[in-house]
Amino acid sequence: MKRWLVAVLICIVIVSAFVAYLITLPPPSKVVAPKIGIFYYLWYGAPDSDNWNASKFIDYPVLGNYSSSNATVIKQQLIWMKDAGIDFVVISWWGFYSPYEQFIDNATKQVFEVAEDNMTNLKFAIMVEPFNKTGNSYDYSGIYDHIYDEFVVPYSSIYYNYTTMPLICFFNDENLTDNGSIPLDRRFNTVLVGQSPYVQWVYTDLDYYVQPSRVPYTNEISVTPRFDDSRYRTPSCVVDPNLTQGTYDKEWENAIKLWKDGRIDTIMITSWNEYVERTEIEPHYDGTANNTDPYFLYDKTKDYINQIQQFAEQEHL
Repeated sequence: MKRWLVAVLICIVIVSAFVAYLITLPPPSKVVAPKIGIFYYLWYGAPDSDNWNASKFIDYPVLGNYSSSNATVIKQQLIWMKDAGIDFVVISWWGFYSPYEQFIDNATKQVFEVAEDNMTNLKFAIMVEPFNKTGNSYDYSGIYDHIYDEFVVPYSSIYYNYTTMPLICFFNDENLTDNGSIPLDRRFNTVLVGQSPYVQWVYTDLDYYVQPSRVPYTNEISVTPRFDDSRYRTPSCVVDPNLTQGTYDKEWENAIKLWKDGRIDTIMITSWNEYVERTEIEPHYDGTANNTDPYFLYDKTKDYINQIQQFAEQEHL
């Protein structure tokens, strides 16, 4: 009887010690889904723009040949983005001097207004493009002030913060970003975007074969369904124009692997509606693909984002 009691006491002590050990262990690390961003263009309908020039556009949106300043169009686009699981939108912004630039600037304000009025839960940031500067150099202070005063301050609840600071991107250009050394502003987290060796975020990188073994960018990778600027540039770059090579699937699979390996925290989609280079995933009628479903690329995007979210939730249980 005494031996039995001693055995019970020993078991209690062992169990108590094990419970105490478990309590002292750090909580399991939470699997955090990457932030999903997308590049968004607002030049459609602008003065001196192509305005859906049939010689340069072979794909056309479900919404018709819209103006980027149309509030109804913007609202539907933001609804689609939100439903797809996109977290933030990077708007291509082209300055504030010419009528073309002013159109895009005003359309950008319209996007922020529509988003704020409709509580989409999307966040927004600006990407400064190499617009037609005045004088010999860009007025970086003026650019920072304009973005801060016109977009960050009045729309602080929906402006996207990247690592706690409002994000501003600059697209790589020999004049705008030179060799990667540009003036910074302590109010922003400034990120250079493009293909140059000095950028922090890549815009398009369709070389998915080698990407898993090298990530030269800062915790970010892009996914692009195809690239085809053959109706706009000479020489041109053409990658998977008919969507038959599975480029988009390989890009997503690569990005998800990099995220699971803990090497990235941001996936940028290129793009929502860059129709000249044919990278758009916005619902559209495709000019060359065998699949005639206008939601083909949009639904594929939505499915991959959903896979990421489900994996993150399951790993956190």
